[in-house]
This record gives sequence, C-alpha cells and structure tokens, in this order.
Amino acid sequence: MACIDCFSGSLHKGTPQGREDVIHGLLTYISEPPDGQLPKGIIVIVPDAVGWKFQNNRILADSYAKNTNSLVYLPEFMDGHAMSPELFPTMDTITGDGWMIGKIPAFMRAVGHFVPFLFFTRLSVSQPRVYKFFHDLRINEGASLPTGVAGFCWGGKFTFLLASDSQKATNGKSLVDCCFTAHPSNLVLPNDAQNVSLPLSVAVGDVDMVMSLPQVQKVKGILEEKGKDNHEVNIFPGAKHGFAVRAPPNDEKAVQQGKEAETQAVNWFNKYFTKK
Repeated sequence: MACIDCFSGSLHKGTPQGREDVIHGLLTYISEPPDGQLPKGIIVIVPDAVGWKFQNNRILADSYAKNTNSLVYLPEFMDGHAMSPELFPTMDTITGDGWMIGKIPAFMRAVGHFVPFLFFTRLSVSQPRVYKFFHDLRINEGASLPTGVAGFCWGGKFTFLLASDSQKATNGKSLVDCCFTAHPSNLVLPNDAQNVSLPLSVAVGDVDMVMSLPQVQKVKGILEEKGKDNHEVNIFPGAKHGFAVRAPPNDEKAVQQGKEAETQAVNWFNKYFTKK
C-alpha cells in the first residue's frame, strides 16, 4: 500500500560524501568508513520511493558508514523508476489548504508519477533484483563480513522478507545477519511479522498512514514475543510515515525523531556487527 506521505517530504541540507560505482550489476552509491578504516560490516539500504539518488538517502548512508565503521551500499533497485523529489511541492499543494477544484492539476501531475512507479517497482519485478544483489554480495565481500539491511517505506517490505531468512546464498549463509526498517509499507500482516526469524528492529510512528496503530501494536507483540533481545519495535508518538528520511526541517519534533530513528539503526548494527 502507498499513501500520500510516501511521496511527500523535504530535502535535507548537506553534501553526500560517497561515490557511485557498479556493484553486483547495479549502479550503487557507496559510503566507506572514515579515515581509511577497514569496515566491520556491510549495510545495504533499500530506500524509500525517492530512490538511490535522493540526497537524504545518501546523507543517511554517509552517517551509517561513519557511525558504524561499515561499508554502506545504496543500490539502484528501482531500475530508473524512483519518484522525483520535484514532486514534493505538488504533494504540498494536494495536502494544503484550498478548494479541491484548484488542486486538480496537482492531482493529475501526481498520478503521472504514481502509476509508473507502482507498476515498474511492484514486488514481482523488484524482488528478484533485490535478492540477486544480496546473494551476490553474500558470496563475495559479504562472505567474511556481517551484513545488514536498512529498509525505508518501499524498502521496508524487502527488509521483512529478508528477515524471514527464507532464502540462502549458495555458500549456505543467510543473505543478511540483521535488519532495520523505518515506516515499512506493503506488508502483509500478520504473516510478514510472523515469518521473521533474523534480528529485526523497527521504527514507526503512531499516526502512520500506511500502518494503523493497532497494526503497529500487533507487529510489536508478534516480534517481541519471539524475543526482545533480537527484536524491537519503537513507536514514535505523533510521527508520520517517512519521518526517518524526509522530516521537514522546520518541524523540530519530527527532525528529532528522525535522528532518534537513525541512532536506533546505528545501535542495532553496532550490536550485531560486534557479535560476529
């Protein structure tokens, strides 16, 4: 399921410090540990609808690399069909004040973006591409390093699927060792939560348009029943869908909650990368 908040948000200030290259057949933004340090793990970001070129996602990748001393990959999983941040003002028009009739042009522009995105990035098309990347990673540089996934919005579905550990690499290893997701979308509940077996940390708001609070609480109950040491769901009061990546800079509470979600992910990866 997609919602208005999936395609809304703000650009964050900053300049990405990483580089682009082709990794396992996909264009990828790469951020490395500071000061030439050897990575203690690998984190793959499966992004929100705005994709691998979105500045916010790249800045987040840099932060993960710095604060976990890890190699971070942000691949082009959407094959050129990510949403554009240029759509943000259009979404502001749709959700803002004013007569509905005056919003018709904005609705039409939005539909012109939504339909191709939903069609070309649907699960049946994207899942093989995502799984192949993780498989190739696991039998190469990820064979000797712990590997984690961080999924946001669209990428949250793949995080839950990878956390189910339903597929193995040809070397017998799980495709990932630990997982983090913020405001996941497209989940099939309760199945996706029930199938989780690998360590999973979730950050989600209590006013998320994609997951109702009863659904969030259900997921929290299912995961924590599996064991609080390896699973956690942090519910952020008042946080909307997308807060961990696209919080408006003028919303101090949302910005702070986004930072807290980032810290949650960093602590989670550090915990499991240290165990390996």
